Parts: sequence; structure tokens; C-alpha cells
Amino acid sequence: MASELFNPRVHPAGLSDVDLETMQIFGVRALIAVADSTAHPATPEGLLAHFDELMGPQLIRLDRAGIKAGVALGVHPLCLPRRGLSQILDAIPGYLETGRVLAIGQLGLRSGSEVEEEALLAQLALAHQFNRPAIVSAPDEDTERMTKRTLVTLQASELPADRILLDGAIGKTVRGIRELGFFAGLTVHPAILPVEKAVALIRTLGPERLVLGDAAGFGASDIVSLGRAAHRLTKAGLSQRVISRVTWDHAASLFSLE
Repeated sequence: MASELFNPRVHPAGLSDVDLETMQIFGVRALIAVADSTAHPATPEGLLAHFDELMGPQLIRLDRAGIKAGVALGVHPLCLPRRGLSQILDAIPGYLETGRVLAIGQLGLRSGSEVEEEALLAQLALAHQFNRPAIVSAPDEDTERMTKRTLVTLQASELPADRILLDGAIGKTVRGIRELGFFAGLTVHPAILPVEKAVALIRTLGPERLVLGDAAGFGASDIVSLGRAAHRLTKAGLSQRVISRVTWDHAASLFSLE
């Protein structure tokens, strides 16, 4: 029997119904469907339509697949509108009332511009105001430098570090993320982190403040990589307690999924 897995970052629009069924068969019992930067124009209207898509058809698909799902809503740095960000942020509290929006995200920096930093801080303030955690993603390019820049911005926020998941951590950044009290997301994905490297990091560093995910539906993802990573951790001799902490416990606690 597959372990029960909590996937903290899923892009459901990039997954078929068969993909969702396969993920469920391979152990995914809960997930967070995140707002992302693709398949919608970077305008207030486009982003709000994207939120509605997540909250409506995509949640229905996830429920039908037998996966307990929450949603993260936010404005990704790659789709910051030229104007109208406040309109989007003003609309998010209405979505929070549904009880299905468990986090603010995906957030982050890409170029590190002043506009990006202001948008990140505004959304972290929203998370703090409404007592939600935040999902912040490190960029796939220039990851080490931009992660350091992101951490500086996160420290300027009132949202406590233990309410923030910084995913896209790699070998050169994971220690710094954890040392500052943030959760570090090890995202097993062809464009981010190989399964073998994630397993090696967990064996070396231990499970404290580590969350394993796979960004299923983001680009050329591997929809069974989270289950594969859990299996490799077992073969590596790690205890079920340690495996559960990185594949379920930390995420379930952070996102308060009931």
C-alpha cells in the first residue's frame, strides 16, 4: 500500500483526469492547487478568471478524484498586472470565506525589481491579516542569488517564518532557508530537483522544516515523482516517522487541511 502523501504545490489545469487518478493511486491523498502564471492574461480580469477556474471546475475535478484539496490564491511575479493589483488583492478575502482557500500563493521574485518586492510584501501582509500561510517559489533560473534576495524580503514581512513555505529549494539554498525558520520545499521535478538529490538532502539534513512536493502539472512534470521519492526514502532506510514528516505532517500542519 502506498504511503499517504500531501502534495503542497499542484497545477491542476496541466493535469488530465487520468493523471489525477494516477496520482491518487500512487498515494496522493491531499494537495494544494496553486494559482500560477500560465494560461491566463496578466490582467485583473484574467487573474480573477483564473481564480474562479481553480475554485470551480478544478476543485470539482479534484474532489471527484478522491483527493482532499485546498487552494492557494495569489499573484505570481511573472503575471503581475501593469495596473490593478489592488483590485485583485481586494477580491481575495471574498474567496477566503469559502473555506477552501488555505494559503496565499504562488508568490515570489523573478527579476527582484521594486515592483515585484512591493507585490510580494503586499501579499504577505494579506496572508498575515487573514491568518493564512504563504507559498513562495524560488525561480528556476539564478536560483541561489534570487533565493537569497527573496529571503531578505520575507524577513521584512510581519508573517512569521514558520507560516511560509519557500519551495524550489536546492542543495545550495536549503540550509539557509531552514536556518531562518522557514519551511523549505524540495520540489522533485525535472526542471527543479531530481528525486535522487532530494532523497540525499533529506538523508543528510534530517526532516526538520522540509516539505516534499513535485509541482505536478507545471511543465513537463512527473506525476508519480512524489510517490517515487517516498519509495526511495524507504529503500534508503529512513524510518516511516521521518518519511511521514516530509511527505505529510509538515504540510498538513502548515496548511491546516482538515
